[in-house]
Amino acid sequence: MIRKLDSVVASRIAAGEVVDKPSSVLRELLDNAIDSKATKVSAYIEEGGIKSIRVTDNGSGISKEDLPLAFERHCTSKISTLDDLFALRTLGFRGEALSSIASCSVLTIESSSCSLTCNNGVMGELTRGTVTEGTSVLMEDLFENIPARKQFLRRASSEAADCKKVFLEKALGFENVELLLFIDGKLFIRLPSQSRVERVNDIFSLDRSFVRGSLVELNREADPINIHIVCATPDVYKRDRTQIKILVNNRIVDSYQLVTAVNNAYSAALPGGAFPFFCLYIEDSPTLVDFNIHPSKRECKIRNQSTIYGLVTNMIRDYLYNRSENTYKGVVEKQEEMFEGFDLGEKKTEYKPSSTFSAPHHTAEADTPRKTETAPAFKPDPKWFEAAKNVLGKKSESVDTAAPSVLSAAESAPERTWRYIGQVFNTFLVVETGEDLLFIDQHAAHERILYDEIRSLKDVQPLMIPYTFETDRSTDDFLLENSYIYREFGVELVRSKSMQWEMLSIPAVCRKNEDEIVKYITTATGDVESARKGLFAIIACHAAIKAGDVLDNITARALVEKVFKLDQMLCPHGRSFTFKITREELYKAVGRIV
Repeated sequence: MIRKLDSVVASRIAAGEVVDKPSSVLRELLDNAIDSKATKVSAYIEEGGIKSIRVTDNGSGISKEDLPLAFERHCTSKISTLDDLFALRTLGFRGEALSSIASCSVLTIESSSCSLTCNNGVMGELTRGTVTEGTSVLMEDLFENIPARKQFLRRASSEAADCKKVFLEKALGFENVELLLFIDGKLFIRLPSQSRVERVNDIFSLDRSFVRGSLVELNREADPINIHIVCATPDVYKRDRTQIKILVNNRIVDSYQLVTAVNNAYSAALPGGAFPFFCLYIEDSPTLVDFNIHPSKRECKIRNQSTIYGLVTNMIRDYLYNRSENTYKGVVEKQEEMFEGFDLGEKKTEYKPSSTFSAPHHTAEADTPRKTETAPAFKPDPKWFEAAKNVLGKKSESVDTAAPSVLSAAESAPERTWRYIGQVFNTFLVVETGEDLLFIDQHAAHERILYDEIRSLKDVQPLMIPYTFETDRSTDDFLLENSYIYREFGVELVRSKSMQWEMLSIPAVCRKNEDEIVKYITTATGDVESARKGLFAIIACHAAIKAGDVLDNITARALVEKVFKLDQMLCPHGRSFTFKITREELYKAVGRIV
């Protein structure tokens, strides 16, 4: 028998999409406070927000007549027609937050000298309140009447940490608002109204890995897009992605594609496993951005994402190139001396910046981007050394004169004699070469060897049944112009119809990795070089020997032999995968000679 759900039951079910923990409540209350045009917002957290969360502001407030409507579902002051969804300038708009919170807690709103409480979906009486300016919203006893939900809450300290994260992320987008966070009665964070770079500096400074004062600003305008980047210099980084923040129209969002763009652009400037401190602010026309995907509003669809992806990638690369230009020139001269007498074929044009950058302020006029100009058009390069030079040009740390040097092409010539010693830590192969001892990173070396093999397309596997996949409009447009880059790696793509493609072949080493290749293709758009590099990561990294793999002597010697046939011992990301120590350095280290 079909029954209509009780309104309280229905509200509690719907609340699960909006409110799943205390930080969700804080997020929604902060959104409402900021939307009220407040210049000062205070948040008070008790016992991780499980006991209570109170948010006060000095905004426009709620009238006595509107106060009861604030607890009703689908009641909002943000929009009135369907067209308003395509011109959103506010954080809230769905009219579900307060209703959802009120259905699973005790919620009290005070404004305009009035107070109204809703106890787990049961509305109380309008009474006299004490708040005359702005609004005060108090949530108490979250999930107290829903034990099944409450048992999934974590310890108070863990929930408080999530609340702190939400508070800081919200603060990144509204530097003109003074924000205060109190935890268990103590002032924990105070962020005054300040400039954007000051706000980012204060927030990043809460991370021990950050060095205060290391930030730079980059700007780019390309109507209707305005991109502002606040990031730390490459010598300041983290070992995880937690400090890569993406904001679209001042709203923090989760975007795998844009985080990938940032990581790819930085790959040659940071050590392996390192990630930048990075805030990306994207201002785009509301008509091109759709936040109406999930009640949490952490996801969005951007119709001109391909253009944004390319702009962001080029801004980062241009900044890194200009920052290390002097070092780059020295590296190229040194490498050319090493290769003197070697036939490297026709020289390619050196990398040049593709967009204008500024630090701290943008002063040059930016060109309006075109789809075919979102990134430098890197074509297949038959000589790895020339490609490596381009990568080295964007990495100021490429040459360290104080560290033991890596082998040059002359030193790694095939005729050079060597003796395999063994494997250490199941990661490095140790080789004796005359007066030197060489350590080879087995994973990075095998990646480079596979890269060369894949680029030469020696072994392409046609698919008996084409792999059919769908794309969004942005990816479809990108593939129409740039599918050739995947063909370089043996991935043949054919468009069967609008926003539907077929993969006809893959490199033989990638058998059983079709799903991951397609997943990457459907998310990497807007920049040709990043697409190449990302596809390589999918292909070569999955097939390469891993750190920790135990190699027998025959396999290890075969790998070393291929390494010595390379023209330069650099991984595809531009980093050396060898470490050399001379006999003299070793003798000095143990005190055999002075």
